[in-house]
Amino acid sequence: MSNQLSRFFGLRPGGSDARAAADDAWQSLPHPVPGHSSIDGIPVPVVAVRRNGGTGQLEVVRGYHPTAEWPGVPAPRNSRRHIVPASSFIPHPRRELIIDSQRFFFSTVSNSIRCAGCGRDDIGFGFVSSEVPLVGDVRGTADHSALCEQCAGKRATAVA
Repeated sequence: MSNQLSRFFGLRPGGSDARAAADDAWQSLPHPVPGHSSIDGIPVPVVAVRRNGGTGQLEVVRGYHPTAEWPGVPAPRNSRRHIVPASSFIPHPRRELIIDSQRFFFSTVSNSIRCAGCGRDDIGFGFVSSEVPLVGDVRGTADHSALCEQCAGKRATAVA
């Protein structure tokens, strides 16, 4: 297989070593994130449990929602797991923070985006600035930025 096709499909040379390296790229999330995604072309409620920053994918559990015990206990064995593009995942319920008179919404964040607060990259989920103005706020252009959950929590002035 040509090197270009290997890169397109995310394959690495080396057989089982490449599969082991790809498996190592999966990171458990600090906490499960409920939301919606399309599976087989149908929007369904899911919970994101792991992410792969290198491929931009999430592992989601379908038909199971977090409980007070989770993440201390695993999802039931009979729950269906799927791999979906992170860009197709929409966290629900929607989380919003107001930081410096600007709206920030909780969302997936590309691994190439750095936190504007601490500079960390590959954060997976974070708060992303929005162009939606606050009520009565007349602004010019929005300051586009992303913050990790920790930095957003420290800088938030109000929770909507």
